[in-house]
Amino acid sequence: MAELLPLITKSLAPYLDRRVWWLAFSGGLDSQVLLHLVWRLREDARSSNTPFPEIRAIHVNHQLQAASAAWAVQCEQQCAVYHIPFTLKVVTVSGRRRGVEDLARDARYREFETALDSGDLLLLAHHLDDQAETLLLRLLRGAGVNGLAAMPASRALGAGELCRPLLATPRAALEAYAAAQQLTWLDDPSNFDTHYRRNFLRQRVLPLFAQHWPDYRQSFGRAAALQAEAAQLLHGYINQDLAGMCADDGSLDLRALALLPDIRQRAILRQFIINRSELALSSAQLETIAAQFLQSSADRQPAFRLAAGVLLRAYNQHLFCETAVAETSSPLPSELAWDLNSELLIPGVGRLVATRGGVFVPTEPVLIRFRQGGERCRLAGHAHHRPLKKLLQEWRLPPWQREVLPLIYCGGELAAVADLAVCDGFSAAVGEEGWKIRWVPEALT
Repeated sequence: MAELLPLITKSLAPYLDRRVWWLAFSGGLDSQVLLHLVWRLREDARSSNTPFPEIRAIHVNHQLQAASAAWAVQCEQQCAVYHIPFTLKVVTVSGRRRGVEDLARDARYREFETALDSGDLLLLAHHLDDQAETLLLRLLRGAGVNGLAAMPASRALGAGELCRPLLATPRAALEAYAAAQQLTWLDDPSNFDTHYRRNFLRQRVLPLFAQHWPDYRQSFGRAAALQAEAAQLLHGYINQDLAGMCADDGSLDLRALALLPDIRQRAILRQFIINRSELALSSAQLETIAAQFLQSSADRQPAFRLAAGVLLRAYNQHLFCETAVAETSSPLPSELAWDLNSELLIPGVGRLVATRGGVFVPTEPVLIRFRQGGERCRLAGHAHHRPLKKLLQEWRLPPWQREVLPLIYCGGELAAVADLAVCDGFSAAVGEEGWKIRWVPEALT
């Protein structure tokens, strides 16, 4: 249909300043139409000598069909016709606890995320029929407002962003465009296998919807858009709550949280974990976490392990969500030299950064060590040495962070404790410029 070109021109106009547009190209009808449309946009720009982003295609071979390697070859040949660089990614889909559809999607998006550099745009050919199917599938799973928002038209992805410029367009419009342009495409036979939930909806259920509600796609699309608006408003309110309940170290004050109604507690907990780890929780997980951390005594330090190496841990009535840095398989180095002029990366632990304009003044070459026990420090401006153990307790540093806290030594003497304190004898005098130390642990941000 002729109107698809102006539609996609308008949809992609905000992204013309991007360096690269990646196009997720499966070779099926949807991505063939999108590839052809984007190619036409580029050709129009070239004919008018107008700058245009570089277009690249990326194809993910999930190795789930015998013909998948041949499909990849055909996709590459199609891209060569349009003079569009082609990238092939081959993945292995494995796992037992989730369906093959979800596992393949996760593998595919990991490859997309890896491909994108800062500011790059990934174009996906999802359309209005896909959105209707997604909404119904999530409704059948009992999803809340976030899930029922279905697929967003755009969102961040790794260092870049993804965009679905055809999301409001029904598949019938894509079919008509493909016929008018005499496009050919690949048909994956698995798309007709009703063993898969989405295919069952597409082949068996939604045709019945169409008989009684011909405009169901548009209705579902509007419903998803309304849920997305509601979710955005809800996130704003919850993040306002979080801003007043989170400490400088990013932990959540459980005492303040416990004063709120249960429904608000769960909403804040869910958003706190999403903000810190990008992990979405099931209702069952959320109930367990709320019970474990909000109903435990003040002297307990419960822990709850999530996916991707993320741990929830409580200390001093604060909830921390971070990677298990203390459980790194590599032992901590006994000693590291640091010249302060460059960042010091400690793999699996974090990094140290020094900039001018601080109060730390090293008297000899700087060495980095970690706690062995028995360390003592006389803080700048204090009269007596004190055990480091006691200081860390007073500073309320969680126990699992103390073991990986870098200690800064000069001439065999403890000179500073990461970015927490400078010891006596290593502090800048009035008018003297020293170094400002910043310790960035390898945790979730």
